Amino acid sequence: IDRATNSVTGRANLEPFRNMKIELTADRSYVSNYQSYWKANSKGEFENTSAQERGNFSSSYIIWPTAFVRDNKANENATFQRMLENRSIIASRLASENPNYTGAYDSTGFPQGYGATQSEVLLHSFLSTYTGRDPNTAKLRTFPTIPLPNWRLTYNLHSGIKALREHFQSFNITHAYRSAYNIGGFTSNVKYHESENFPGFASALDDLGNYIPHKYMDVVTLTEQFGPFLGLEVTMKNSLMTRIEYKKTRNLSLSFVNNQLTEVRSNEFVTGVGYRFKNIKFNVRSMNGGPKKLLKSDLNVKLDVSIRDNKTVLRRIEENNNQVSTGAMQISINTSADYMVSQKLVIRLFYESTITNPHLESQIPTSTTNAGVSLRFTLTQ
Repeated sequence: IDRATNSVTGRANLEPFRNMKIELTADRSYVSNYQSYWKANSKGEFENTSAQERGNFSSSYIIWPTAFVRDNKANENATFQRMLENRSIIASRLASENPNYTGAYDSTGFPQGYGATQSEVLLHSFLSTYTGRDPNTAKLRTFPTIPLPNWRLTYNLHSGIKALREHFQSFNITHAYRSAYNIGGFTSNVKYHESENFPGFASALDDLGNYIPHKYMDVVTLTEQFGPFLGLEVTMKNSLMTRIEYKKTRNLSLSFVNNQLTEVRSNEFVTGVGYRFKNIKFNVRSMNGGPKKLLKSDLNVKLDVSIRDNKTVLRRIEENNNQVSTGAMQISINTSADYMVSQKLVIRLFYESTITNPHLESQIPTSTTNAGVSLRFTLTQ
């Protein structure tokens, strides 16, 4: 057994102009385990048999061009439909590169050996379409050599504009993008075969008449996260704090076992506001009727509102069918007020409400509410 790991990680910090910071990251990992058995033949000579490679692969990636394509009311997605259409282009390119291809076509118009569900056809149609590349010119690489950079941007607008410094303590804008291409596991296909005349090209066919690829894999995944797509944090000099964020995630899993694309999407809008009322006074009388005691402390009030829509859609390639399997629209409201009675005692009033409306009619909408008063007493000095 021989194990090999090939990893590359890159990081760069840029400041193109004052108060603008850009962090770039890129990574790629290829891990493989090579295993073989040596057996003696009738002459007593040892031969290498049942050689097999197993491994996994991951690389930073970019699928931004298709991030904002929305589903219609029937849950159909234009990007997925384009992927299905691009299969014929990819199949023709793969057939033209394989000298074992006979030039014949099947009943559906695809080159024989590279049908509509052949794994390489599906894989490269998937990658080229969801990265927004032209299927006629996109590179047909299962394991990309160069990882694509991801980034995080932070801009301190307050420090750069004099007029803002008169009214704001801070004014920060953030944007971040992270994407990855993952192959959770692959193995060298024991049924793969090359002809003596054309080494390096598949020649063996499976039961469906498709060329058997060199490496077999169950699932490949593309992930994407805007964390956030746009974030705004503002603190004014009068102690008013405001936060606004729009987050977006997408997870695309292509299964070669059942020829299905599982798409998980999440969109979230978060806003929050807080204010510190300074030197709020209360007169408190003890329970035994003693003299009143004056309390003087700051009152912190916060309000957070979150609207999140998440949906999982099963896109069946052979049937060209799109079905929602789970998901819901969720609205959360959290508000609280904190008052420090003393150095050891803090009283807090809170109200929390969550409303969930499922996308499936078979699921029941729910709503939960929590409200009350809490006391936090610190025993340590």
